[in-house]
Amino acid sequence: MKSPSAAVLPPAPPPSAVRNSAPAAVARSLALAASLLAALTGCDRVAGAPAAVPSPAPPAKSLLLFTWDTTRADRIGAYGWSHATTPGFDALAARGLLYERAYAAAPVTLPSHTTILTGVYPCAHGVRDNAIFQVGGEARLLSEALKEAGFATGAFVASFILDAKFGLAQGFDVYEAPQPGELGLGWNVIERSAPQVTEGALRFIDGLKPGQRFFLWVHYYDPHAPHESAPGERQDQQDDYDAEIARCDREARRLLERLAAKGLDDGLLTVITADHGEGHGEHGELSHGNFVYDATMRVPLVVAPPPAGVAPGTRIAAPVSTSDIAATVLERLGVGRAALPDSRAPTLLTVAPLDEGADAEQGERAIYLEAFTPYYAHRWHPLQAVVWKGHKYIRAPRPELYAVGSPESDDLLPGAPQVGAALAARLDALLAEHAPLGWEAQGAISSDDVAKLAQLGYAGVASVGDLSDPDLPDPKERIGDLLRFDRIERHLFEAKRLLKLDVALRTGRRPQPSAEEQARGEAELEGARAELAAIRAGNPNDPFLDQIESTLEIHLQRFAEAIPLLERALLRTPWNMPLRYNLAVAYVSTERAAMGVREMEKALFVEPRSLQAHRWLAQVCVSLKDWPAAAWWLDEMAKLPGQSAGDHEGIARARARVAQELAKSGGAPRPPRAVDEAQLLPERLRETAPATGDER
Repeated sequence: MKSPSAAVLPPAPPPSAVRNSAPAAVARSLALAASLLAALTGCDRVAGAPAAVPSPAPPAKSLLLFTWDTTRADRIGAYGWSHATTPGFDALAARGLLYERAYAAAPVTLPSHTTILTGVYPCAHGVRDNAIFQVGGEARLLSEALKEAGFATGAFVASFILDAKFGLAQGFDVYEAPQPGELGLGWNVIERSAPQVTEGALRFIDGLKPGQRFFLWVHYYDPHAPHESAPGERQDQQDDYDAEIARCDREARRLLERLAAKGLDDGLLTVITADHGEGHGEHGELSHGNFVYDATMRVPLVVAPPPAGVAPGTRIAAPVSTSDIAATVLERLGVGRAALPDSRAPTLLTVAPLDEGADAEQGERAIYLEAFTPYYAHRWHPLQAVVWKGHKYIRAPRPELYAVGSPESDDLLPGAPQVGAALAARLDALLAEHAPLGWEAQGAISSDDVAKLAQLGYAGVASVGDLSDPDLPDPKERIGDLLRFDRIERHLFEAKRLLKLDVALRTGRRPQPSAEEQARGEAELEGARAELAAIRAGNPNDPFLDQIESTLEIHLQRFAEAIPLLERALLRTPWNMPLRYNLAVAYVSTERAAMGVREMEKALFVEPRSLQAHRWLAQVCVSLKDWPAAAWWLDEMAKLPGQSAGDHEGIARARARVAQELAKSGGAPRPPRAVDEAQLLPERLRETAPATGDER
């Protein structure tokens, strides 16, 4: 794409100028914007760009990629955080390249990791949010390229959000995701601690042959909310978030030490980054996903060692994207970026150190950012942004413009409309350059199912709608709702603890709370209900409300009221295991036992290793006197890991009783009907919808 040679954006003022004198920054932008040429849609390379850094020789031998979830760059020691305990990260930075302004492509886990592993922006790969999207088989991943080049490939991920079901396991010889934890009753994500993830990765390392080339991806989830630390983990002036990051650092060092002990660090290329940051209250966002401000988009990035000719400890000031990682490591490993033909990202090797000064931004390329969770979670307007020439432009119902490196509190757009127009044009050019590839699959609702849902009044739920509708709420105008969602979660967590409802759903037996616990638990539920009503009054079409309200109704054991809410929520997130678990419980509790059993079988299709789901199915089938099915589920449950000797004794006793009943009829264990993705429509809707095909 051709760019007028004289079309140069004005450099942004230094952060201190923006922070201390916002009017001066606006005036400076206005004065310099007068020279801006119209229709500026320039290419990523402009006159004055730094020369490419030479590739290393010989190539790196193997690759270790760490992705730390929810980790802000400014909470790492190498980035200046005085309370950090990150000696491993800091040591890698000292012997590698540190990128001072690296941006994630999206502030949520699955889209961001899809970009890291494909080198493709979300606007092209199409995976825009967690849970409701999958990476299709058409996608080309870094793991596939390296496996074809002869590398042993292993991935060890800490969250169900990255489960193999969502498509990132392509090309991995080993892909280890977490074992299920507690299910039902809320929004808790199934996760593994960093030490547990490390243990799996160590087994992979110990299985490697001497001299074998490998690609090992290790994902740590600990810095994700809720933030918790073990006794003694927090150092002076640290909070739980610092302690969680320090835990990731300790585990990363443990892996590196094992590689060194086995002689597998010879020629090792190590990359550490994060999928996104955390709001911590900035811009009204406690967590992440809803905005594209630096709090959640600026991430740490270190590549060690540096390429030949670059001094260890070099710091790169120019902005880069995590989309650049895949092409970079392919070049460093001697495989070549052509192994990912759909990636249009440059390599990090083409970004040379830039000195501070007026010309520092001349070599910058445009970097794309997006947040589509606001739309898919709440039907708010999605956000798209571009970082270019020292500015960040955010496209929203009320667009914003900030100087890069500023606190992003003083919107420059009212005083510099020409600068905003130039960045808006560059954003349009980026979207055209990175057109959709059609790799994504959204949910598991077939076209026949959509037709059925329309007849049942669910059409608006199943369809996506117009993402560019200007009447959609601006996320920054819904900050009050974000805070209410956080308060609801706290209310429900406390209610679950006080009323012992998690035990009731998990085991079918509810310990009796004390009178005080009962009163306090009910008060927490009423608090959640009040917050819920306030959100619904202001934004009745928010789809996340169904998930929240269904949780509330399950807490209250109002199962009939929970069923339609759970069904609607599952139409949007068919891979949500806790929702399916709750729906199965609700069906059985409203005398729809066959539907409940089938729904729990679908839950096991989503997560085959769930001990809770196996136990629930065995118990329900025993209560129904369906002895062949009960025998099957007891046998399957006995095969699952993580059970005590007492658990196995209980299974054996139940199996003996069931065997006696089977002997009376001459029956045998009966496996369930197979489940496939086309059958993930909630069971009541499948049975009540007009038939349009095979309804087995």
